[in-house]
Amino acid sequence: MLPTKNHFSKILIISVILSGLFWLLGFYLAIDQVLFTRNHSFLYQLFWFPFHILLAYFSILVYKKAAFGTHYKDISIKSIAKDLNKNYRAVIVSLFLVTPFMIEDLVEGYSMIQDQFATMGNSTWVMVGPIWIIEWLMLAVIWSRVLATIRLTVKTYTPKYVDEHLDNLLILEPHSPLLQAGVENALINLLYAASTIVYIEFTGGESSDYQTVVISAALVLISFLASFFFLRMQVNDALERLVAKHAKFLDSIYKEPQHPLTKESFKEMKMNSLLIDGFVLFKPAKFSNRAIERMSIIRASLLIQSIQENGYAEQISVPMGIEAMKYGQFEQKLASLGIVELQGVILRLGSPILMLLAKSGILSSLH
Repeated sequence: MLPTKNHFSKILIISVILSGLFWLLGFYLAIDQVLFTRNHSFLYQLFWFPFHILLAYFSILVYKKAAFGTHYKDISIKSIAKDLNKNYRAVIVSLFLVTPFMIEDLVEGYSMIQDQFATMGNSTWVMVGPIWIIEWLMLAVIWSRVLATIRLTVKTYTPKYVDEHLDNLLILEPHSPLLQAGVENALINLLYAASTIVYIEFTGGESSDYQTVVISAALVLISFLASFFFLRMQVNDALERLVAKHAKFLDSIYKEPQHPLTKESFKEMKMNSLLIDGFVLFKPAKFSNRAIERMSIIRASLLIQSIQENGYAEQISVPMGIEAMKYGQFEQKLASLGIVELQGVILRLGSPILMLLAKSGILSSLH
């Protein structure tokens, strides 16, 4: 579900109109207008400029979608400014990363104007000035939204939240919206990389074009892995706390030889060894050793509770059997939690990087 108001059509119209106005201003200021219309770099800006704005907007939309249901209901200038303020660390890191490229491009752009586009007049300043600066700032927005998902993950998956929502996280809704955000950010990076590859092919490109694609991919991967491992760690800790409660119950039984259950029930009924072997000592395939240990503790506790409840040890009560089955699903789902999303992120990030490496000639130089 997307936020109730996303203003996509307005952003699209504004970005296209703004791009057209900048291009027309550059055309008007050009000394040689025919040469201006034939310049591939300037011509590509008609697409490149609005595409930067749309990708930045998509990254905001992905972030808001991940946080939807808590406190985000709209995407307005006010809400965006408020969110940037909350995630000021991500903004600072993004601006720190993008500023050297912005300065490099402005310096190279000035040299390019002097050497190659002297006949263009003041039109080149339109391209090198506001257009390039806005595009770099849009890239910084993308990077800041990607990094902000780390904070959102830590803020959302608190121990209390995970304890209360284990069923949702592992069974009912195993696909975390924050991990899904990582997949969608990887798709945005794929679109950005593909458009950059076309730009490099169309205009020749510069070293900064290669570098920013790699940085974007690295930030998406770092952000996703941080969310991925943090969520799995929190769920694992929640299972440990759950097991600790059952272990405490078992400990109270084991340490009290005169406990009524130990003294009477076990003595008179003679525990069914097949029940113990089939239930308590059950070892599912592909479970880690720790998962099997936890399951054994849970099942032993549930077995004793079933004896207390029914007064006999020949079979497990239905509620205890359901509880054991649910816990088994917890362990099974934990083993695969986020793996599908991880595969999606790697596939989306890997393809353009390989294309850029092939384009740069690095791969051929290895032979």
